[in-house]
Amino acid sequence: MPGILKKLEIFGRELIFRIIAPGVSAANTLTALPDGANMDRVLIMRQDRIGDMIMTLPLLRKLREIHPFLSIAIVASESNSIILKYEKDIRVIIYDKSPGKFISSLHAAREFMPDAVVDMHMHDSTTSLIYAVFSGARWKLHIDRENRLPFNVRVKAVQDGHIMDAFSGLLSGLGKEVETGELEREIALSSIETDFARRFWSGVNAAPEDCVAINISAGGENRWWGMDRYMEVCRGIISLGMKPLLLYAPEYRDKAESITLPEAETLLSPLTPTILHVAALIRNVRLLVSPDTSVIHIAASSGIPVVGMYLPFDLSLPKWYPWRVNRRILMAEDNRSLETISSDSVINLVREILENGRGTK
Repeated sequence: MPGILKKLEIFGRELIFRIIAPGVSAANTLTALPDGANMDRVLIMRQDRIGDMIMTLPLLRKLREIHPFLSIAIVASESNSIILKYEKDIRVIIYDKSPGKFISSLHAAREFMPDAVVDMHMHDSTTSLIYAVFSGARWKLHIDRENRLPFNVRVKAVQDGHIMDAFSGLLSGLGKEVETGELEREIALSSIETDFARRFWSGVNAAPEDCVAINISAGGENRWWGMDRYMEVCRGIISLGMKPLLLYAPEYRDKAESITLPEAETLLSPLTPTILHVAALIRNVRLLVSPDTSVIHIAASSGIPVVGMYLPFDLSLPKWYPWRVNRRILMAEDNRSLETISSDSVINLVREILENGRGTK
């Protein structure tokens, strides 16, 4: 049944695209909004992963700062919208693949009446174009690259650096440069999440700054690093005078408990109801060890150094490494698993970061 619904969803979007495409022209394509263009409302397309939203958030804040009278709405996914839960002055429209909710969200975009729509995806997104057209926006912005979709503003932005350079360049197409020098990066939390973290830390014999967080949640079987390796890293961290703190998704609870059994000095994270609780829990730890998941970007947003383990699935992967934080990257030899990364190599990089502190590298 899920496979049938997925096919229907794809067919529905393609049908909508075929209907609207003939009436959408990219003639007279611009590289930025023209001088004096009316821009009171902008709709941002970011209906993808949690990590992408974490990296976009500080730029949205900067956008509000340099355009103080601009109304901002964002099309987010159900999963990544939580990053904006406590963000002020940003309207969130939830993209959902089910036909009824999808049509409802298109209606919400139309009601918002944006002057411009900015597609933050660095690839073709038929869904983004559909929102852009249905919203009635005059200006439809995309990064300037080979693309089959008729966006009428193609912003020339740096694309050979970090993805944040491309994001900031794209948003600068709205008329004012969105600089990345000083950005407010930490995710906004409430007392619900901070009290959750405070209760945990007050109940264990450790302070966050004396701990190294280890995220074992893999986001896929090929990213599961293995029980023995995580145990060896815990022992290595203890030998460095630190305490390991194991982070895990609910489905990894049994694995996390098994890792902690031989090590009395290993801390086990409580079950975290949301990703915001994870952010609160690790906010002041010394560093994070993790496979490539959104937790890496959460840590980076709080200035926490990262030892990241990656699969070489994409040549553009370095564009998405944790941004402006002391980081060390370990790359597996192929996409099948992280098993070619040794526990010794992780421990050595943990030691290196502990010696060098939080400075970026």
